Amino acid sequence: MSEDDNQVWSALVAVGTKALAVRSASLVKRGLALAKSLQPGDAAAHLNLGRALKDKGDLDGAIAEYRAAIRLKPDNAGAHRTLGFALDDKGDLDGAIAEYREALRLNPNHDQTHFFLGFALAGKGDADGAIAEYREALRLDPNFAAGHCCLGNALSGKGDWDGAIAEYREVLRLDPSLDPNLSEVHWSLGIALGRKGDCDGAIAEYREALRLDPNAAEVHYNLGIALRHKGDTDCAIAEYREAVRLNPNFAEAHYCLGLALESKGDLDGQIAEYREALRLNPNFAEAHHNLGRALIRQGGLDGATDFGGAEQLHKRRMKQRNESEKTKSCLSQLGLSDSWRRLFSQFIKRFAFR
Repeated sequence: MSEDDNQVWSALVAVGTKALAVRSASLVKRGLALAKSLQPGDAAAHLNLGRALKDKGDLDGAIAEYRAAIRLKPDNAGAHRTLGFALDDKGDLDGAIAEYREALRLNPNHDQTHFFLGFALAGKGDADGAIAEYREALRLDPNFAAGHCCLGNALSGKGDWDGAIAEYREVLRLDPSLDPNLSEVHWSLGIALGRKGDCDGAIAEYREALRLDPNAAEVHYNLGIALRHKGDTDCAIAEYREAVRLNPNFAEAHYCLGLALESKGDLDGQIAEYREALRLNPNFAEAHHNLGRALIRQGGLDGATDFGGAEQLHKRRMKQRNESEKTKSCLSQLGLSDSWRRLFSQFIKRFAFR
């Protein structure tokens, strides 16, 4: 390029980079695309254009630009990490893991890359691998709240409730700025405390989660379970009703509401809730069983069909549960639920280009 072209190129890159900082995606794309056309061998222009395309929702275009940047500069750890983010967003966990590992080969002391590698390994069901990466991220940065969150989830998935409780408490100590996303942390801490038998502690955490996010149906449901365990059936019923109001398709909440109504002697109410649970989940063996019992008490012989068929459904379900419990626990406790993905999307935005 001529000296004039070099000056224009430098100006365009500067404009594009500044626009990237203020998230003006259209200006970024125009400026960096022009810069790339003047000097297509510049890795930074490809990388920044990829970021702009990703901001506009063009993941395929972003991935192509990141790959172009890596071809020009294979030893750029940040480019490999950024490509890993995009592949993760596309659902290509194997590709993301490969890029994170390459980024760590080039820069083994980058705490965020260890964290995202752990997150991707969790998505593949590798709980031990995820825990190792989270621990390494925290060794490098003990104040990394997201790492403590995910490590807590992974330890929960392994049944290490003491370890999980310690990690969740550390999140709450480190990062109160997460409000209202701290609702998720209080909820998970409540679950862990409940599994340890600390019902009062669990109730306190569920109530705090609901103070931060009153519309969390799952938390109302868990609070209902804890309250019923404490013998407060009326309050449990109120929580179950709120859970199904917020999420009418919550079969388990309808079922537990039916159980609570049964303990109050509300035969018609419990039958209605068991029926709704079964409408939502026809293979809900416990609901068949309890509906059958309720119908027999009501005097309906048809209830025997529900009661008798429930036994086979229950046995089949328990067999399936035993076979899938580890996988289910891994997926639900390693930070991969929709709730946790919402929570950690902010960490990805905060740390992606660090």
